[in-house]
Amino acid sequence: MLAAAVLAPGGAPDMRVDAKGLSMGRTGDAAVLADRIQTASRDWCAQHRAVLTPSDLGLPQVCEREMRRRAYYQLPASERRLFVKAGGRRLLNQF
Repeated sequence: MLAAAVLAPGGAPDMRVDAKGLSMGRTGDAAVLADRIQTASRDWCAQHRAVLTPSDLGLPQVCEREMRRRAYYQLPASERRLFVKAGGRRLLNQF
């Protein structure tokens, strides 16, 4: 099982993304994870945006982009490479 847990700043809870049962080497699974990261980022930022991006409160995309970046870098390097090869990073950057 692979789980991307993002260390949140301050008193905000970590953002967790369930990657159980997904294989980053498969295009479909990489797309599923990219979608889950996007959804988790949007939901986390809706509640905790002021903690992460206090000077950009009117711009939710700033928080969401940062949380997507953090989730991506929480993947182990070998899984990150597979995620990129399967097109997951490209999909993640489209959001």
